[in-house]
Amino acid sequence: MKVYRILASFLALATVAAFYGCGGSEVANGGSSDQLVITGNDQMRFSPTEFSVEAGSEVTLVFRNVGRMPKETMGHNLAILEQGTDVNGFASAAQRHRDNEHIAPEMEDKVIAATRVLGPGEEETLTFTAPSEPGDFPFVCSFPGHTQAGMVGTMKVE
Repeated sequence: MKVYRILASFLALATVAAFYGCGGSEVANGGSSDQLVITGNDQMRFSPTEFSVEAGSEVTLVFRNVGRMPKETMGHNLAILEQGTDVNGFASAAQRHRDNEHIAPEMEDKVIAATRVLGPGEEETLTFTAPSEPGDFPFVCSFPGHTQAGMVGTMKVE
């Protein structure tokens, strides 16, 4: 009986984690470590919030919106920014540029790679070359209010 309660608890936790997109990073592409999966959810969080890449390497990243709320109110993008970029300034400038996937044209030179804004269940794959200099590079969701709510992360270039 105790084993069944433990199993039931585990299944309940797994169901909640799957519903809210709380899983960690995931290696895709048949076990290759060349492709990283990052999710965004209705709680305005990325998972994982940090990943590492080799300086100058080609990076393939899949971004998935695992939320269920409509794109108009809870769309997500992922924008990897140059080291030292003011993420709140970037996000503030992006708010008025819905037609440009919430990337301000005057800030495009700060973007290493970015997805379009995704609705629930959508995903996009980015392939880009990591910066050649080591350091910490922020990534954000620039949908209005999301960066300020904590939808941020760090790409570590080693």
